[in-house]
Amino acid sequence: MKVIIIGGSIGGLFAGIELSKKGFDVEIYERSPGDLVDRGAGLVIQPDMMDYMIGSGISSHEKFGVMASQRQVLNSQGQPEHIYPNDTVFTSWNYLWYQLKSAFPSQKYFKGYDLEDIEDENESVKARFKNGEIRYGDLLIGADGLNSVVRNYVSEGIYPNFAGYVAFRGLIPEMELSPEEDRFFENKFSIFPYRGSHLLSYLIPGKNGSTRHGERLLNWVWYQNKSLTELKALLKDKDGRIRTFSVPAGLLNETSIKELQVRATAELPKILSDRVIQTKNPFLQVISDLSVPRMYKGRIVVLGDSAHLVRPHTASGTAKAYRDAISLSIFLGEADDLSQSLMAWNNQQMEHAHALNIHGRQLALRSQLGF
Repeated sequence: MKVIIIGGSIGGLFAGIELSKKGFDVEIYERSPGDLVDRGAGLVIQPDMMDYMIGSGISSHEKFGVMASQRQVLNSQGQPEHIYPNDTVFTSWNYLWYQLKSAFPSQKYFKGYDLEDIEDENESVKARFKNGEIRYGDLLIGADGLNSVVRNYVSEGIYPNFAGYVAFRGLIPEMELSPEEDRFFENKFSIFPYRGSHLLSYLIPGKNGSTRHGERLLNWVWYQNKSLTELKALLKDKDGRIRTFSVPAGLLNETSIKELQVRATAELPKILSDRVIQTKNPFLQVISDLSVPRMYKGRIVVLGDSAHLVRPHTASGTAKAYRDAISLSIFLGEADDLSQSLMAWNNQQMEHAHALNIHGRQLALRSQLGF
């Protein structure tokens, strides 16, 4: 079976790697002409995904990420009020992507292919790209993210909806922390919860995935409620361009940065407000909801963020893309009837996504975040 994957991000690569292992002829088409840029800095690795990557030889225990064996909940003075055992492993989006990209055949990964149109011709699928190229396959998988072209074919008119809050994020080289500050964050998942917000921080791999002491990065995430008017002002970057779902590092407008720093001084304990002010290029992620009523139509499939967005508090966005991809390869590899396989896969993953969506909204409500 010839499989065309639209989108060369994490979900697309997981699907491509696993389907290739099962003997499918897989090609990945990515709209970006170059390597993908970091889309969120730090992320949590779920155990099943880590086991898969290590067991598949894609990664190793030594290189995978940074472990935090303690979770510390801070009070308003920045002192640990509660400390719990923790077994979370943190990595970075970039490092995870590079590991997956290296595991997929480079000659089957095509850059600069921006999808324009899809046609399901019953026995095959036709993909037309804006560069004039046309490709045919037996199955087309949409892993093309929030602005998915494929999703509009499977479930027309479904778009992300603003959830009422945003996440400011930042990265600080570990070497820029004082010894005392470094010890405060070392081996810890730190959380400062307060009314209507919370900030969390943890260490992640540094350049080229280094987990050596002094070469890592401190990652922080600060959730804040925003009105639609406030969001509109935030999404106008420093060059005057209106963004949609995020403002990358180095492009937040000066007013937003100053307001962020003023608010940090007023609301956060010094150990955290200093980190926000210290961050050279904070960036912004808009928290949104999205859920398709189905994940396939004919020979067209959507997975990962193309199909469902889950709130970041579940720490499951990347893991959900992984599970969508791996389970799809299992269903396709175990049955002869494509339609029956896709239906069974769809029913299972829709149920999983629905449960995650409910869980994520509940976690947000506990923190008084969102509409």
